[in-house]
Amino acid sequence: MKMFALMTAAALTLPFAAAAQSNRGYSAVPVTAPVSDTLLTRSTLWKCTAERCATLRAEGSHLTMCQLAAAQLGPLTAFTANGTAFAPEQLAKCNIRAKGA
Repeated sequence: MKMFALMTAAALTLPFAAAAQSNRGYSAVPVTAPVSDTLLTRSTLWKCTAERCATLRAEGSHLTMCQLAAAQLGPLTAFTANGTAFAPEQLAKCNIRAKGA
């Protein structure tokens, strides 16, 4: 019975642990809506909605990850790396690689 209670408590805390890690990874907001619900940049899989693409990957060069996303999505209006938004000058460097730029 004690083991069941511990397992239940652990299962109930998992969603909260995942929410606490929501700042981990990258998020890219393109000017135009993504045309697909997934995006692959090198070996990174991104999941896309009508507004943004995001991945849980958190390592590597933030600028490179931004440029890879922009190369496929087009110009970005925002990019976030591990919960920190790119400053306008960083976003400008990223968008140099944007598709159609």
